Amino acid sequence: MPSDVQDVLVIGAGPGGTATAGLLAAAGHRVLVLEKDEFPRFRIGESLLPACLPVLARLGIEATDETFVYKRGARFVCEASGREQAFGFLEGMGAASVHAWHVERSKFDTAMRDRARVLGAEVRHGETVVDAGTESDHAWARTRNGEYTARYLVDASGQSRLLARRADAVRPYDCFGHSSVFTHFAGLDPAATAELGPDFDIRIMLRPEGWGWIIPLPAARLSVGIVSKGKVAAEDLDAGLLSGPLARRLTAGAERLETRIVGNFSYRNAQPGGARFCTVGDAACFLDPVFSSGVTLALRGAEGIADALAPALADGREDDPDLLAEHHRSMDRAYATFAALIERFYNTRFAETMFLEPPASADLRRGVMSVLAGDVWRTDNPFQNMLLAARRRERSLRA
Repeated sequence: MPSDVQDVLVIGAGPGGTATAGLLAAAGHRVLVLEKDEFPRFRIGESLLPACLPVLARLGIEATDETFVYKRGARFVCEASGREQAFGFLEGMGAASVHAWHVERSKFDTAMRDRARVLGAEVRHGETVVDAGTESDHAWARTRNGEYTARYLVDASGQSRLLARRADAVRPYDCFGHSSVFTHFAGLDPAATAELGPDFDIRIMLRPEGWGWIIPLPAARLSVGIVSKGKVAAEDLDAGLLSGPLARRLTAGAERLETRIVGNFSYRNAQPGGARFCTVGDAACFLDPVFSSGVTLALRGAEGIADALAPALADGREDDPDLLAEHHRSMDRAYATFAALIERFYNTRFAETMFLEPPASADLRRGVMSVLAGDVWRTDNPFQNMLLAARRRERSLRA
């Protein structure tokens, strides 16, 4: 094995990468994170779910007002019909948390990076990884500055999905959203903040060919965007969501910031791990963000990886290709649950009947709220089990 070897190399300092690094460093392992961008940097994925709060607590992340905004749940809105309905996390099954957070991602990612460093990980910026892989006795990553070696490699490269592309393992979800256009507004009027209310629910705006979001952020800011099954341009945001009465009221007098467009939506990595390597966060799977699952699944995935990998490193078992087999099965259940929900959102009348009409039963509503809270690892949720069973049947018929 080469000299000067880390225990773990992590590619990417997003939430999945820094959570993995922080937890492994706290367990006593030598961890190096390689990140191409300088921080702070702009990111979306600003709305968290209750299921990630235990991971943040375990890492010691404090919910400061400058980074976090309280989130009680979600409010689904159809301006065309004038209907809307609110869903609170408190309505879920079991011990689901009563709330989550919206976050200013540039500050949140920086706080996660800083906490990983406090826990003992080394994070280097300006390190663009151009290739990475494993050998029988070590893993490696090559940047424009040099080559690094370790006993284990974690790909947290986000939508760059370095290892998935290297292995030709990217599998798209064709029936989800394909692109997004979004912007931020700064300096909201106090009347807008008052309308958003003390609970600061995310507004999920139901619209043709996709959906939109309105997310309250710290410091009187607002994130507004749309996701579409087709291509989008900045004009689509202006002519669509921003021309609606809710967005007009909330953004009146506010300063509009840069408008951005993102594509390459919705895929999974068919090879999420193996001998001496694994993937986490968007490098493992990226689902249409309509139900805000991305950061939460990244943090829960990071925790699962760290809990399996830390003792394996201590025992010298990190080369076992099946080391994370149970973890991958656990994450597959989460991905499949949200994928099934998203499929119904886009391809059936499910969104209209479930999110805009009175619920068929209190038990069904509790099951829906547990999924929306990210509580997707339980086996006693009849709504989740129905989603998974239906998805298995549909995939079997397609095969």
